Amino acid sequence: MFKKLPRFLQRLLRMLGMAPEPPKIKGLFTENDQAAFFSISVQPWHDIIRDNLVTSNCFVLVVSCYKMQKGAEHEFLRFDISSPDKVHTCIVIAERGGGFRGRHRDCSDAAQPADTIAPVDTMTGAATPPDAMTPPLSSLDVAEDPTASSADESSPRVGEATKTDRKTKQKSTRPPYISSISKKSQMGAHDLVSYATLGSRASAELERKCEKATRICTLTFSEKDRPSATQIATLLYVTSKHEPTYSITNTQCYWFVETVFDALKSLFVSAQEDITNRRGGTWNRVPVPTKPRSAVEVCDKYRAAWAALAEEGEQKHRAEQRQEEERQREREQRQTAEEAARIEREKRQAAEEQRQAAEEEKMKAVERARAAEDANARLLRDLEALRRKVST
Repeated sequence: MFKKLPRFLQRLLRMLGMAPEPPKIKGLFTENDQAAFFSISVQPWHDIIRDNLVTSNCFVLVVSCYKMQKGAEHEFLRFDISSPDKVHTCIVIAERGGGFRGRHRDCSDAAQPADTIAPVDTMTGAATPPDAMTPPLSSLDVAEDPTASSADESSPRVGEATKTDRKTKQKSTRPPYISSISKKSQMGAHDLVSYATLGSRASAELERKCEKATRICTLTFSEKDRPSATQIATLLYVTSKHEPTYSITNTQCYWFVETVFDALKSLFVSAQEDITNRRGGTWNRVPVPTKPRSAVEVCDKYRAAWAALAEEGEQKHRAEQRQEEERQREREQRQTAEEAARIEREKRQAAEEQRQAAEEEKMKAVERARAAEDANARLLRDLEALRRKVST
């Protein structure tokens, strides 16, 4: 009851129009009144986050591992990411399922385009895609066996099993029938990301999904050493690319969650881990193994990808700087040309004014000469009239 109280208060604030609007950051935040969260494959989500510089200022507060207790005992990751102004938080859920059978195919080929994120309606269950909330039937991580259990005491905790133990366990706990299943269960992985603003209508279904599952471990990051949304997108992308093939007994959702979680622990050593009875998945009470040493390899690939991204960003910055300098030069040249044209116009205008002034002066001189001639003519007439008068 008390768990639902914050959600009820947030809903009340939304209804009263008192809830602040979240930022418009594609790939992370949704509007308060939007009724659907968004789901998208990892690669196009990574492209969206990478191409938006604002996401570099959206930092992960905590990452949690969740495990469903029924059916396939599916596992998924939840990232709580803050907005740049630290007022809002969004939920990002990352999970792995099986996409298609047959030969190996890069999961990015089946991904949605970066500009077509699929909204998932949280109001009606029929409109919610199965793979948005739980893996599709063909991508179950363990068999739908009623005797299967995830609480096997011999299963390792996240981050506690050594590399030797994992190798030994794989050899000792994989009976012949699991090996035969492994050969038949190869398919392209479908690594999915779902997101919504925490407390919005769209996040209700994602929050219910987490409430129905068991939180098995968390990683809380310090304020001075938190991964950004861009770094998380890069890590998920690298992990998905590292093993794009889904195997029910090797690179399933357990492997995806464990690899990303262990990689974050290695990359952000100041993070505080809280483990609560983390148990691996089982198949007929037999622990399902995962591919060992993946976190180390993924960390190496992440560092290379992040360095390449940083170099790409630096090149983009330099290119933008060169473009800005070129635009500045063009502006200066345009201003110089406009100034020269203005000076030339002023010169022509001054010359025209001088010509008009000379013309006016000439006309005045002509008028003065004509006036003098008229005055002389009048004087001569007056003298002639006076002479005739005197002579008479």
